[in-house]
Amino acid sequence: MGSAMLRKPRALAKMVAGIAAESELPVTVKIRLGENDKKINVDTVVSFLERAGAAAVTVHGRTAEQRYKKAADWDRVSNVARSHSVPIIGNGDILTHYEAHARLADSGCTAVMAGRGALIKPWIFKEFKEVSRLVTG
Repeated sequence: MGSAMLRKPRALAKMVAGIAAESELPVTVKIRLGENDKKINVDTVVSFLERAGAAAVTVHGRTAEQRYKKAADWDRVSNVARSHSVPIIGNGDILTHYEAHARLADSGCTAVMAGRGALIKPWIFKEFKEVSRLVTG
């Protein structure tokens, strides 16, 4: 289904509500900002998912159409994180543990997700953990 469900937020929410009602595990959803630059509907989709019982929503900071042509829009990801009560996991262009720490600190997101960064550099998680330990003692 992928990003095609962004066109049907009510149907997506209904599906998530059904899964959440039957699952003993928390249900999370990963979405993009929208289909393309003219159809950014991330706030609407997150609102529907919030009401449907999603435990968290991962927001990738690009549209489906953008792929990797543009940088992830962390301003939008941050706005979503700050305007919804459901935990938001930010995603997009986290290629190093430095970027992971910076995005986590600055975005208002509950967590961040590394995609390509983990494929390029699988030890990113170890570095993130080591730096976190140094910072927090």
